[in-house]
Amino acid sequence: MNLSDVTSLLGAYYPETQLVGFLAALGFSDEPRLPKDSMSTYLSRNDLGIEITLTGERYLDDPRRTYPEGALVLKNIRLYGADDPDFAAFVGILPIGLQFGATLEQLSSSIGKLDWFDEDLAKARWNLSDYAIFANFNDDGYSKSYSFQLPVSDD
Repeated sequence: MNLSDVTSLLGAYYPETQLVGFLAALGFSDEPRLPKDSMSTYLSRNDLGIEITLTGERYLDDPRRTYPEGALVLKNIRLYGADDPDFAAFVGILPIGLQFGATLEQLSSSIGKLDWFDEDLAKARWNLSDYAIFANFNDDGYSKSYSFQLPVSDD
């Protein structure tokens, strides 16, 4: 599966055509809904190594556009490598040429300046102009999952 340009979907809302098409390609045909008293809903394809977060427009940290009231906005796409017990490894092309099994140094060399790292959580973040990239690392220091998310505000 080629998800090299999936970051262009971040910020799309249901039922915009490109988001509906993406969800349908992953096998999601029902209209997504927020669970009661929740800010987000999660759509998972454990067998494909993909998890999607849709967030209610009113709960976005820093909306980059205007949304209809009640819109569910694609906030995050998480792709898993082989090190997760609950998800199969994503097989396909990752955005910006990323590959699972990279070190923090390798990722910083290819992505750019690291904006945040938590050694205890083994998690890093790079803030790009239109989105943020998160990487989670295994105990040996190799990337095991990536998240592509709407921009993060550091309040």
